[in-house]
Amino acid sequence: MRHNFIFVYGLLKSIYENEPAKFIRRNCTLIGDGIIPGRLYDLGNYPGVIYDKNSFSKVYGEVYLIDRNEKELVQFLDNFEGVGSQFKQPNEYIRSTIPVNISTGVIESSTYLYNWNLEKAKVIDSGKYESIKGNR
Repeated sequence: MRHNFIFVYGLLKSIYENEPAKFIRRNCTLIGDGIIPGRLYDLGNYPGVIYDKNSFSKVYGEVYLIDRNEKELVQFLDNFEGVGSQFKQPNEYIRSTIPVNISTGVIESSTYLYNWNLEKAKVIDSGKYESIKGNR
């Protein structure tokens, strides 16, 4: 049986009460914490991630099992993240499948990686979006 997972690292994490985070919780089961190699950036009102398998920096997030309404959930998330031909090209984010470290090993999980210039963005050294003042 194939399982589909989503790795979230910002405003979609379970500590947030916004509608998109609630939508995920209604359609997914929280598996637990996940960690990827890469860099987390503060983009103002939200974060962006660059996955880098060779990075010593880590990004901390959560992994959900998509176990209900998968097609609707993916459409919702693509719209939330601005992914698709109806959005400015190139898209700000791209949906990708990457390896994510969880407590029981490594799984392949979908996530949204940042796709625009990060020249003016600030790296979040902790790798945790909620560590920035005002984002908790």
